[in-house]
This record gives sequence, C-alpha cells and structure tokens, in this order.
Amino acid sequence: MRLYRRSLRIVPLIVAVLSVAIDSVPASADMSKDTSTSAGSFFAAALLCEGHDRIPQGQTKQLMKDLEPYLSPRNKSWMQEGFERGLKDQSVFIPKSGWVKLTSDEAECYRVQGVLDDYRSQINE
Repeated sequence: MRLYRRSLRIVPLIVAVLSVAIDSVPASADMSKDTSTSAGSFFAAALLCEGHDRIPQGQTKQLMKDLEPYLSPRNKSWMQEGFERGLKDQSVFIPKSGWVKLTSDEAECYRVQGVLDDYRSQINE
C-alpha cells in the first residue's frame, strides 16, 4: 500500500515535468538533460503500460518517432538513455527526486495515456 500511495504522488510530477517539454515540441525542443531523461523514462513507462494492455498498443514507439524531428541530437541521446534505464528498472526519472519505481497500474497508465494524448496534440498542431 505504501508503494501504491507513493506512485500516486509521483504520476502528477511526471505530468508536470513533461508538460514543460510539450510546450516547446512543435518549434524545436531543446530540453535540459533532466527533462530529456525524464521524457525518455516516461516513454518507457508508456511502453510498459502497453505491455500490460492498459493503454492501446503501438502508439508509444510511433509517437517517439513523430517527436524525433523536433529534438536536438543531445536531447535524442538523453531521451534514449532515460528510455533504456526506465525500461530496465521499470522506473521514471523525476528531476530533483531521482529514479522512482513504477507500478504500471490502471491509475498510473490512465495518466500516462493522457500525457501521450497531449504530446500527440502538440505535434499535430
């Protein structure tokens, strides 16, 4: 129960961190290392949610591909590092908090889907 409560507090942080990155996507995103790492780990969380059939499958990798033209080379590298570690450890990187384990439960995945939808709408503007 303690881990579940902690994960509920962390998901809004994920959304807040990624919302900053979303605002700069269409022009050309040059995010900090922490923000890029966090975004990559978020995409790993989304892929984990897809694997548990909690969100539609196939959208995460497509969205990552669609986002790629807007990222600088260093942001791509940092996002990939965050993605790989997030998958390996089943965790997400929160700036100022560090790496936090994910549960990939329904509530977490519901919020993850919302952020994916936000990314998609920003790219399609």
